[in-house]
Amino acid sequence: MKDKLYEILMNKYGNKYAITMAVAKRAEALNELSKPMVKTEDSNLVTISLEEMKEGYVEIKNAEMLKMLVANVKLAKKK
Repeated sequence: MKDKLYEILMNKYGNKYAITMAVAKRAEALNELSKPMVKTEDSNLVTISLEEMKEGYVEIKNAEMLKMLVANVKLAKKK
């Protein structure tokens, strides 16, 4: 289930590092007695955080800026 949620978020944001950081911050807040914003039978804080992001309760600030941060990598020629 986490894989499917993560894939949906990758399609939305396109930056795996930003998703990971946002989910970790939200899971930390949930661990410190914050209440979940979605109803789920799963008690895993990471899964709850992913679900909250998917539903739009938790968003990444400056998500549009992330789309511009795509690296332009050139392959080196073999000698």
